[in-house]
Order: sequence, then C-alpha cells, then structure tokens
Amino acid sequence: MSPFTGSASPTPEWRHLRLTVDDGVATVTLARPDKLNALTFGAYADLRDLLAELSRDRSVRALVLGGEGRGFCSGGDVDEIIGATLAMDTAQLLDFNRMTGQVVRAIRECPFPVIAAVHGVAAGAGAVLALAADFRVADPSARFSFLFTRVGLSAATWAPAYLLPPRRRPRPTPRGC
Repeated sequence: MSPFTGSASPTPEWRHLRLTVDDGVATVTLARPDKLNALTFGAYADLRDLLAELSRDRSVRALVLGGEGRGFCSGGDVDEIIGATLAMDTAQLLDFNRMTGQVVRAIRECPFPVIAAVHGVAAGAGAVLALAADFRVADPSARFSFLFTRVGLSAATWAPAYLLPPRRRPRPTPRGC
C-alpha cells in the first residue's frame, strides 16, 4: 500500500463500525449487535475504506477485528444484502462482488498483522473475515459456519476455499508394515 495519500484526510468517524487506536493497535469493532453484526453494503464499504486508511498509517502496528455483543459477524444481512442482490443487474452485482473481494484483499495485504477476535457466531462472510486475518483468537463460544449455498450463493467472491487450508488425507499404510 502506498503511503502517498493525496489530499484526502483520514475519516474521523465511521458509520458502520467503531475504531479505536491505542499504542499502535487499531481495534475495529463491527457494531450491529442487534443483528449479530451482519454486514450491509455500507459496512463493506467502510471496511474497505478503513483498511486502506489504516494501511497508510505508519503508527498502526497491528489490527484487531471483533464484533460487539453476542457474536463476531453473522455474514451478509439477509434483508439488506441477500434480498437486494436479487434485484441487481449484472453490473451492480459485479460492483458488489468486487467490493467484497477488495475487503478480503485489503485484510490479506495489510502491512501489519490482523487478528480476528472471534466469539459467538462467525457465519458466511463473517467466517471469511476471520479466515482472511493472519491470526484468529477464538473464544470457547465461537462457531464458524459457511452458509453461502443456503442463500443461493457460490461464495466464489469471498474465497473461503482459498483461505481454508487443504484437508490432508492420511497416507495409506504400505502393505507389509
């Protein structure tokens, strides 16, 4: 990420999440506890833009991503995202898919470690946010779930297959051993 920012100043306040920075550690909290921190179009955009800003901030040395309330993130909001995508034309869907991919890419390319602090549910896109982080610290209450196919999505944009480590099959025991 280039440190050259042009004339844009850092965003002082975010609508869909909370940001605190203390002693070089940025803490980003998804802040929709009434909806288990389900993501909206605005939340995706805020995450994308915030990650770009933090990546240029030389004082940030680590990022902790968490969720407020009972869970980490329940994925895309069924009403505000899933339902809305059904009415989108191809160009709008492509723009949305690019934005979600930019969020994952921004997490993966941060110049500092990203730690997902997972408690409660981490479902769908929320599970992918946790997977994209460099480290995951999971509370005993943490539950990961991939629900894309239940709402008619392939999850290709969010790349869980890329982020999950491959399952290693046990090697067969050689005959005669």
